Amino acid sequence: MSVNDNAKFFLRPDDYEILRFGGISTKDEKNGIETMLKYYRSSGLTEEQLRENEQRYNIDQMFRMVKEYFGREYGYYGEQIALSNRYQRSINSYVIMDEERDQFVHIDELFESSMMSFFLVVFKWSKEFYNLETYGNCFLYLLFIMNDVCILGDIPDAESNEALLQIIHGDVQIMNLASACYWTVVIFSLAHEVAHSYFNSAGRKFSDRRKEEFEADAVAYHIVLKMIIDQSRLGGQDKVLEEYTYLAPVMYMRFFDLFYFTDRVLYQTRITSNTHPLPEDRIGHLFAIANDDRYDFDTVDGNHLYDGFLDVYDEYRTQLVLKKERGKLNKIIRTEKRERRQKRDEQSRSQTVGL
Repeated sequence: MSVNDNAKFFLRPDDYEILRFGGISTKDEKNGIETMLKYYRSSGLTEEQLRENEQRYNIDQMFRMVKEYFGREYGYYGEQIALSNRYQRSINSYVIMDEERDQFVHIDELFESSMMSFFLVVFKWSKEFYNLETYGNCFLYLLFIMNDVCILGDIPDAESNEALLQIIHGDVQIMNLASACYWTVVIFSLAHEVAHSYFNSAGRKFSDRRKEEFEADAVAYHIVLKMIIDQSRLGGQDKVLEEYTYLAPVMYMRFFDLFYFTDRVLYQTRITSNTHPLPEDRIGHLFAIANDDRYDFDTVDGNHLYDGFLDVYDEYRTQLVLKKERGKLNKIIRTEKRERRQKRDEQSRSQTVGL
């Protein structure tokens, strides 16, 4: 091989390569299993079960399911779309559509960590709302998720993850609820990004990006609800999505609303976008879809779960403002780091089509 043949490997990568292959992997399977067993072994959980669950519930498997349902529902199989999942300090998912190369959908490890932690905390807080110790610990950890993880982009370390499991303290019900809602949100996010690729392949044009985002939400939510309906006929061990998670995509939008609200309270930063609707507008759109008569399944447990979620959602917002006004949050505010993150996010948003 000549020097000229090698030359391309010494060139600075273009934006596609930076986004597709950039970042690092922070997953530590061995430590994760050991930590889980420390808190859940008494409930009968074994290492074998954890490994079996990892084979059945993982982001690659969910991506395959999403593409399968796109083929069934829309005749679009997305065979050219790959999955990227490295830590790039983003809680947003996005899709890259390059005319000359394969497309890819990115869901960051930071997204995975923040969403799972989010559901664990809010459901534990909701369940033990009047337990003062649980109330205080859950507020602080939710604030950690919003500030350190979402705003500043720091992935939780082993110590932070153990602190979370100490709050949950082996509560199997909460782990099951959080896991089920988490995987529903993963499927919704993946389907939302694949929808953009589907529109592009079909030559669909939109008058503005907001309309495309609403339509991508509608397609993604349809995929989620169809999966729920289909799997409601299956036995417990064969289900991936549970009926009571049908409002998890709405909770996901509330998650972003809390993220933006926390940013505004702590840093006086108002996130605006010319391409994406506000979370509140998207929530109304999702509710209209869920109420469509063609989606017929049991919603009672899902409604109860959402009601408890809203109690925590409202309480967090109230307490955040009160504590900020009293100067109790000054130590966690890191303005310079926030400004650096904001510049990086603006550069990234200019290159991607995201959630």
